Amino acid sequence: MQGKKRVVALVAGGLVTLAAAGGGLRALAGQGEEAKVALPAEQVIASIRTAVAARPGRVLEVEAESEKGKTLCEVEVLADDGKTYEVGVDAATNKAVSVEVDDDKDDEADGD
Repeated sequence: MQGKKRVVALVAGGLVTLAAAGGGLRALAGQGEEAKVALPAEQVIASIRTAVAARPGRVLEVEAESEKGKTLCEVEVLADDGKTYEVGVDAATNKAVSVEVDDDKDDEADGD
């Protein structure tokens, strides 16, 4: 999981630069069924907009991954209520497919 966090930091810190350069987001292969994914910047930006429309707030982190043949952008949003939400966006349809409270207990159990 540590590798993914380094990759997604570039989105939070330099989204405008990423879009201007025509780059994309690349998630690193992780555990389980996740695989490497590269997305065009425009698709990442569209996924972020969709996620923020589903759960308004400030974007903390973005991950792109392929699970079971689907490419998902997982956007972590800090909402005005102080809670952190993970919004899953299907990259192919640009529709929010899940909204969950991110309690960070899973990360602590993994040793992150």
